[in-house]
Amino acid sequence: MKIIEYLKKIYLYLKTNKTVVVLLMMFVFLYLINQDIFYNKIGKNLKSNNAAILKLKGEMNRLKNTTGSLSNEKNALLNLETQISDLKSQLKNEEVMLPKTFEIADFIKDISVSRPANNFIIEKIIFGKPTKYKKNITALPVNISIVGGFNKSITFIKNIDIMKRIFVIDYVSIKVSKKSFPDIKSNIKGFVFSMNR
Repeated sequence: MKIIEYLKKIYLYLKTNKTVVVLLMMFVFLYLINQDIFYNKIGKNLKSNNAAILKLKGEMNRLKNTTGSLSNEKNALLNLETQISDLKSQLKNEEVMLPKTFEIADFIKDISVSRPANNFIIEKIIFGKPTKYKKNITALPVNISIVGGFNKSITFIKNIDIMKRIFVIDYVSIKVSKKSFPDIKSNIKGFVFSMNR
């Protein structure tokens, strides 16, 4: 009961005292404005935070993709490294298999065996001056002139390229043979190697 009476007194006091009511209403109004500003600030902060989070997520995804591609490149480089070391060891084995001399007679015999059976001529084989290729390998320039049909010439070049003896073809020139048309005349330049021991 006392509370109800107390409330009635406050009501009567506010009814007769309008200045206090106005002041209270101003306080309420200021409170509501402050609340609105506060909530707007929070909303803006949340929006900017969400935008920052989305941006960070995008950056993280980009970094993941970059890391993945870098990992792939690293693996590719490691594979290349392995291939290079395999090729180096293979080269060492090949170098050990090089003959002590150029063995010209055997080389000419191998070239003769490589030629097609008929309608094909090895006109000449010219050897140049040996030159130092590496510290323990000497290279001998070789110039081979052939006359024959196009297909037979290609077969001959393939055969000497896969000979047991290493013969590196450096240059091939082709022109029409004046003596036996439609045959072609080819000039093959290359090198054979020997080991200095």
